[in-house]
Amino acid sequence: MVFFFEFLLFGLSVGIFGTMVGAGGGFILTPVLLLLFPDRPSEIITATSLSVVALNALSGSTAYYRLGRIDIKTSLIYGLVAAPWVILGTFVTSQMERGSFDILLGLGLMALCISLFWGPPPTSEPSSSENTETRSWTERRIVDSDGRVYHYRFRFRLGIAVSTGLGFLASFFGIGGGPLYVPLMIRALRIPVHVAVATSQFLILITDSTAVFSHFLQGNLHTMGDVILPLAIGVIVGAQAGAVISGKLKSTTLTRIFIVLLALISVRLLYQGFTAVFI
Repeated sequence: MVFFFEFLLFGLSVGIFGTMVGAGGGFILTPVLLLLFPDRPSEIITATSLSVVALNALSGSTAYYRLGRIDIKTSLIYGLVAAPWVILGTFVTSQMERGSFDILLGLGLMALCISLFWGPPPTSEPSSSENTETRSWTERRIVDSDGRVYHYRFRFRLGIAVSTGLGFLASFFGIGGGPLYVPLMIRALRIPVHVAVATSQFLILITDSTAVFSHFLQGNLHTMGDVILPLAIGVIVGAQAGAVISGKLKSTTLTRIFIVLLALISVRLLYQGFTAVFI
């Protein structure tokens, strides 16, 4: 009973923070599971994490849909383009040793953290030096349930081009794509932070559901059911709270929370990976 309650609280925390920053919680869940279960293969850990993150994304997407902040068309197109590469990532994961997998994931999270820390503040409109490119940009106008208007242009075609690689990495690392999709949408595609966070949740739902189905066919979801159940209950509840909290925070606050979480987790994961490989 204590085991169930502990993972229930853990899932609740993952649901709140993951949805609040639009990352789905996989960037928290996968490293922690790797730490708690050092004897489990990487494909089992990633399958467990992705299944929980998919439920978190379902709950979070529902909340963000009610808030009216999801760019559904963009999410659907990016998700369909990434789907084949997501499936490929589930197969490649099983070929990696645990220590090497931990190091690669830690380095990847640290790189994302550094890029966010040193990058320019996000903007929703192109700068004067980019005006010559705006003809190829896609325009969106989203009005959320609070009456807030998001009218912006973004690099839609660039998102299509890179969603294949991001889909593979998200599936391979078992982080669900949020730590990859959110920085991409904010920094490269130039989507407003609150729209990027909400849209990322729906995109994660599409790609993670694809990955979970692939892992199920490979038999990677049959060994940690006692962990998945309490985590799933926790993230579903936490995602609802995270979506509400997200709308009450400033864009810069969301970005800073994301950076701090990435830094702490990546350092711990790097330590674990190097210890397993070299000691």
